[in-house]
Amino acid sequence: GKGGIGKSTTSSNLSAAFSKLGKNVLQIGCDPKHDSTFTLTGRLVPTVIDTLKEVDFHAEELRPEDFVYEGYNGVKCVEAGGPPAGTGCGGYVVGQTVKLLKQNHMLDNTDVVIFDVLGDVVCGGFAMP
Repeated sequence: GKGGIGKSTTSSNLSAAFSKLGKNVLQIGCDPKHDSTFTLTGRLVPTVIDTLKEVDFHAEELRPEDFVYEGYNGVKCVEAGGPPAGTGCGGYVVGQTVKLLKQNHMLDNTDVVIFDVLGDVVCGGFAMP
């Protein structure tokens, strides 16, 4: 894993291609820059962690439309967010995002889930090149 080598571009292109094959696709970006889904949505969407902060971390108050955004050809887009690069572990944010997706049954009817991991990882077990 290294920053700037095209992980998000590749992820978005795969999401678009799977959607063109008729698959129900969910792309999850995990980066404080929250730009993984930019090419699919045309904008920087709010992150799960920022959305959770707005409701004082009461996840039960959130609905999918609060954190899932539609992108190109119906691709569902989620940006987990996280701590600034190099300052902490994104594991908490990833866990909360997956928990929220499961609680809202967002994975039930999804054919393909693409998880775009950040390039600057502090905790060694989170990702490998």
